Amino acid sequence: MLGVIGIYVFIVLGFLAKKQFKIDGKTLVILSTYYLQPFLTLWGIMLMPINKSLILAPVYYLLIVFIALIFTYLLSLLLKDKKDRIIASLTPLIGNTGNLGIPISYFLWGDFGAMVATLINLANIFFIYSFGIFFFAKGEYSFKEAFKKIIKIPVMWFGILALILNLKGIHFNTDVMKILQMGAFASIVTQLMIFGVYIAEIKVKADDKALILITLINKFAVFTAVGFVFLKLLGVEGKYFWPILLEISTPLAISNVNLAALFNLYPGKVSFLVLVTSAIFLILLLLVKV
Repeated sequence: MLGVIGIYVFIVLGFLAKKQFKIDGKTLVILSTYYLQPFLTLWGIMLMPINKSLILAPVYYLLIVFIALIFTYLLSLLLKDKKDRIIASLTPLIGNTGNLGIPISYFLWGDFGAMVATLINLANIFFIYSFGIFFFAKGEYSFKEAFKKIIKIPVMWFGILALILNLKGIHFNTDVMKILQMGAFASIVTQLMIFGVYIAEIKVKADDKALILITLINKFAVFTAVGFVFLKLLGVEGKYFWPILLEISTPLAISNVNLAALFNLYPGKVSFLVLVTSAIFLILLLLVKV
């Protein structure tokens, strides 16, 4: 429990850094995305040999996402505004599997949890920068432009490299893994602080109670329920079941704000939803642990 609470200490530090010293969040994002996350990805995937169940974890996650999208979309039809419907149906499915999912999974289940979370985070990134972009853009963003965004993300290539090495039985020695671990932990701390910086920039202005309510239901009820039932029906064993369900339950990712701003889909509302879901997630996490 203390380790989980400790994760939020770094979020608070990021929040305070932004408020007191006007830290530039974009610089931290660049540092994390292009220099530190490759270390995190290599370390997370190379922690232990990949078996069939580990490979299936991100596959299950993506299947659950697409099944849940059917229900979240149907529920979003209760909203009149087209942009609100996109927000309510899609953003709950783009969770904070990296900034929060990986460190929390690591603290709860150690190296195994970190590896499962890293693989799922890769799947989530693929979803965000492929289907997610097209859904947000509604045809305004070409496949070529979206593809360019995908190939520029280093974590993709390092993730593929790590998967190939692991599947071929090639593993790093202890010294190399220690170096990767240093970069991985630096990435985790930086990502948590980035999250705090973004929270500090949120302007709490949201008067659309229907949008907030439906998004919360889709996030914590629909998505989680679909994941729970799907994994139960497949008979997924507990040590995989709970890490996957944790990643499903993570709050809205900051990526939602970036996409909302890019396509003029009420980024202020989305920012508020990120803050609300993050607060609820912490409360639920504490209650479950108790």
